[in-house]
Amino acid sequence: MKPGSSCCREVLQSIMSVNENTSVHGLIVQLPLDSINRIDSELITNAVSPDKDVDGLSCINAGKLSRGDLKDCFIPCTPNGCMELIRQTGTALNVHAVVIGRSKIVGAPMHDLLLWSHATVTTCHSKTPDLPEQVLTRIRADILVVGAGRAEMVRGDWVKEGAVVIDCGINHVPDETKASGKRVVGDVHYASANQRAGFITPVPGGVGPMTVAMLMEVGIYLLLIGIQHLYVHF
Repeated sequence: MKPGSSCCREVLQSIMSVNENTSVHGLIVQLPLDSINRIDSELITNAVSPDKDVDGLSCINAGKLSRGDLKDCFIPCTPNGCMELIRQTGTALNVHAVVIGRSKIVGAPMHDLLLWSHATVTTCHSKTPDLPEQVLTRIRADILVVGAGRAEMVRGDWVKEGAVVIDCGINHVPDETKASGKRVVGDVHYASANQRAGFITPVPGGVGPMTVAMLMEVGIYLLLIGIQHLYVHF
């Protein structure tokens, strides 16, 4: 396949080939799909064998996650990494949590993970009225996870004192001091939020490395399962 020019049929054929290849243990679909042709991302992600769906994007894995069947599904790597970051703070999980964003990659699975970890979860998004008031005044979020795709939308005065703030955003904003003319920022205004948060992830260097770590963990797990399978049939 040629990057940027593949059609849906070609992508599906490649996925089916990987599904049938016993030497390949996992497959990740990098979204958004980059092609000059219209490709149905839902069709593509659901074509991946659930047993190789390492980023948990298929309806089968997503459905199991939404029902709390965490031991029998693959969990999307970014939310899984966020949960590990939250655990590392030592913060109790049976608290009020707010997720800003409802994407299938971050927001929705993050909601499910927090819910089944006994948090009381509110999901907000771009259409939520009075968003700052929801986050700080009405809910007083102890855990705030942001993946809305809007540069520095969450300001410091949204954040409850001592809260855990996880920023999943990746945005490019103009910066004349950089050779590229731009810099990377998250969805949280780090400088102001850092004054109030108990724990906060930077962008870059926060959630991104944890996403990679979770992907590697799943890959190693599948490799070990594959090796065990070979020994059983040897």
